[in-house]
Amino acid sequence: MDIFIQCFSAFIGCFGFSFIFRIHKNIRFAIIGAIVGTLGWVIYLATFSIHNKFIQTFIAMLCISLLSEMLARICKVPATIFIIIGCFPLVPGSGIYYTMLYAVQGLNNMFIESFLETLGISFSIAFAILISSTLIQVYKRIKTKDFASIE
Repeated sequence: MDIFIQCFSAFIGCFGFSFIFRIHKNIRFAIIGAIVGTLGWVIYLATFSIHNKFIQTFIAMLCISLLSEMLARICKVPATIFIIIGCFPLVPGSGIYYTMLYAVQGLNNMFIESFLETLGISFSIAFAILISSTLIQVYKRIKTKDFASIE
């Protein structure tokens, strides 16, 4: 039941987050983005046995960004619409909060530990997006046999 509540909360959070970016004007994209975010959270929970937040986040974000790239081609919209909404459950918001709290309170050891964990999760998210967009670009070039533009 707890996993269902987490996934439902991820859907509601992603859907609500789409209002900030005014994606709700086309409700279909907001719902698709929320589903992508929920699937990302499901993948994050499914990889819990790895016991490494960085790898869990990387795998979940890689799936989110690849799925977003595919959906962008199908819906004929930029992939960032789905990537931004989809990554919302994975963003280390509590890590950022606690990092700043420890910094303000002067708890240096806890600050450094929290800072490095938050930074690692953020790098995992960014690296997954980088890899997926690079893979899509390579695939498009191979598909169109446009090897002359690769320099």
